[in-house]
Amino acid sequence: MKFFRHIVMLAIVFFLAAVCDASAYEAEIKKMSATMAEKISATEKDKIAVVDFTDLQGDVTELGRFVAEEFSVALAGAGKGFKVVDRTHLKSIIKENKLSATGLIDPATARKLGKIVGVEALITGTLTPFGDSVRIAVKILDSSTAEVVDAISGNIAKTEAVKDLLATNLIFRKGPPSDTGEGEPGKPLQTVEAGGLLVQLMGGKLSNGNLTFSFLIISPKQDKKVYMLTNHSSRIFDYEGNEYEAIKGQIGYSERSSRAIEKNIIAGVPIKSSISFENIPPKITGVALLEVNFIDFTAQFHNISLSKRSNNSSAQLYAGSE
Repeated sequence: MKFFRHIVMLAIVFFLAAVCDASAYEAEIKKMSATMAEKISATEKDKIAVVDFTDLQGDVTELGRFVAEEFSVALAGAGKGFKVVDRTHLKSIIKENKLSATGLIDPATARKLGKIVGVEALITGTLTPFGDSVRIAVKILDSSTAEVVDAISGNIAKTEAVKDLLATNLIFRKGPPSDTGEGEPGKPLQTVEAGGLLVQLMGGKLSNGNLTFSFLIISPKQDKKVYMLTNHSSRIFDYEGNEYEAIKGQIGYSERSSRAIEKNIIAGVPIKSSISFENIPPKITGVALLEVNFIDFTAQFHNISLSKRSNNSSAQLYAGSE
């Protein structure tokens, strides 16, 4: 009998915990949608549409669709005088007109949607996992220009249910590397959290003894100034134990080969970066460790394989995670 009571008590505890998680999530979505409704009303837009939310690379997850649906329902019931296009109808239009192969909405797509559906504003959003929470950034885009009219952001707890939805990708962008070696936009090979930032390794290229790794730097929660150390500070180790020091680095348009690169990272906006090494032997098959050093933290990527592919009759190497 005591065992049965114990089981019942555990079930109640788990149920209450789940209810609290759901309540916290619903409260945050309700709060954000109410704020967004006020902002939309202030723009005097009469008709809006909510598109799928994505990650920072434009990939859609089940969580992205779920959150977008929640916002759509909440905004439709806000009573602020604007109309919200049904998302099922919106998806059909996007598919029929082949407007977007990913979740990204570019200016051309925004204008076409505006004309076809008759909407004056599009509501887009990104979801960025960070620690025990997921950062939600929501924007109001003018459908005629794709310019950001207004925006808000907030956080939801990364519960088990949220993790499951977040892990289900609906769109996975892939393709052969381009002539420049950058390749098609895709998912990061590896992601590390360091110094309050997300650093995502996107790829690499070996050409004429120079090995360059490209990555994205993202500050999910707030604007942040970073200092990336380049010459003789950042380094790689190959599988034979050889060490190579960086010769230059780049964040956005700022490039340095002799000192630290200082850059302001805007919250929620990924910025392209790279780190380069020289005198790399052509026989190299992989990198055991890539260490990108900043003044107050270090981002480390482990076990990066290098696979040779043919590109315009010349052999080059591209980074891939093992």
